Amino acid sequence: MSASSSHPPITKDSTTFLIRSVNTQLIVRQLQSVLKQENQPTSGLKASLQKRLSNYIESIARSNDTVAFERVKRNIYNSVGNPNNDYGYAHRSATGSAGIYSPADGYSVSPGQGATAYVNPASISNCLSHIHFKKSPFYTIVKSLSDHGKCPVAMSVHRNVVNTTVSLNEVEVHQLSKLKNYRAMIYCAVVEPLMGYTSDTDIAFPHQVELRVNQQLISGLNLRGLKNKPGSTRPADITDKLNLRENFRNEISLTYAQTQKEFVFLVNLVQTETVEDLVAKLQQGRSIPKEEVISDMVKKNSDTDLIATSVIMSLKCPLSTLRIQTPVRSLFCTHVQCFDATSFLQLQQQAPTWTCPTCNKSITFDQLVKDMYFDDILHNTPSTVDSVTIDPEGKWSAASESSNSPIPDDSDDDEPHKLAIKREIVDLDDGPPEIISSSTPVHSDSRANSASVQRSSNKRAFSQVIDLTLSDDEEETPRPAKRTNHNERPPSSSIENGYHSSSVNGYSP
Repeated sequence: MSASSSHPPITKDSTTFLIRSVNTQLIVRQLQSVLKQENQPTSGLKASLQKRLSNYIESIARSNDTVAFERVKRNIYNSVGNPNNDYGYAHRSATGSAGIYSPADGYSVSPGQGATAYVNPASISNCLSHIHFKKSPFYTIVKSLSDHGKCPVAMSVHRNVVNTTVSLNEVEVHQLSKLKNYRAMIYCAVVEPLMGYTSDTDIAFPHQVELRVNQQLISGLNLRGLKNKPGSTRPADITDKLNLRENFRNEISLTYAQTQKEFVFLVNLVQTETVEDLVAKLQQGRSIPKEEVISDMVKKNSDTDLIATSVIMSLKCPLSTLRIQTPVRSLFCTHVQCFDATSFLQLQQQAPTWTCPTCNKSITFDQLVKDMYFDDILHNTPSTVDSVTIDPEGKWSAASESSNSPIPDDSDDDEPHKLAIKREIVDLDDGPPEIISSSTPVHSDSRANSASVQRSSNKRAFSQVIDLTLSDDEEETPRPAKRTNHNERPPSSSIENGYHSSSVNGYSP
């Protein structure tokens, strides 16, 4: 095999990068496909397939067969997915309009205790020339405003600084200064094999990071996202820190330390969408008809092996716990429960996780649709109703008012509750009816009958009554006194009830 001058030379870095792609990106089926195209054995487990293909790549590199190397690289990339320019944007050219880089600009990497080392952007791997970040309904990337700044691994505690510049032309200055929905944002990502050939690169910044624009620190940014939630980080908006003059050289620097991964960042011109605009799109966009929802419910409940019963569906958003205004759910969710579009999108704007709050499935904005069955329920129930009961045939009925509304906590309503408790106690103790109409606490009668109730089987019911009516003074009264005279009443209670002391003392001991 002979090398061809039409292909770039095989370097150690390119070989290592390709082998890393084999070991981290390809599944068994893809490994077998690449090996088959190279007339290599395709049997064995994944580990043996990876080792076989890696050894084959190393043998090609040792023989400096650039034709075979490029062919294998192309087969590996194609097995993952063909590059598609529709997902990305062109790298900022060195020969473009005013404000665009000259070849000498590049970007610089500044080690913490060393001199600034200028790196030619052409030396970055080809996979970084087009980074396709995961799509977001809030941000649409229009174009890149800077070159890529590559952040090497930094194992030491010393701070590394990566610099790049942004120079704006006349159109870009107008967009950023006059149009509120155009912003300049820093995008950053972990360098991964084949990242230039996928369309779902997550935004991620180094754990310890600072951003500066023209030597001015940008504070108040959350560049970490949610813990253990990749892709929950937002791009950093630096529009207000830029000098929006034509051809002005804005210095952008990223300072980081102690990272075991390589990162790459750049500044993009972004067109933004507000939550209100997105909710309006959902209201005017696709929807699930009411009849279709009912038909699906009837079909699911028609299984003869299952006994269908009525279910209670909440009209509150599981995120905000407020009554839903715009009911939406994913096309791929099988549940009827919806969530509020505004509450969901506000949460995704702050920390994008894009999971259904009901079933935790991964969803996208394009999959969200308005549920007209749920919307019909909202429009035909009072705002005080928080849930409805749905039968197996899809018919619904509002739950009772008491089950939806909590008991008022006003002091004016305390007395009726007390009367209800007193009547319940009288029913349990079977005491004289005249005590109900008096102002005497009911506990005096319940104490007289406590011994007999304790011997009954309804001990739990009686203990609940005692808990509701006993006071601290009664707990101090000795229990034997209560049992010796079954009809004894405290003098204070006798006076309050209208009994004379002579009538009480008239009983023989």
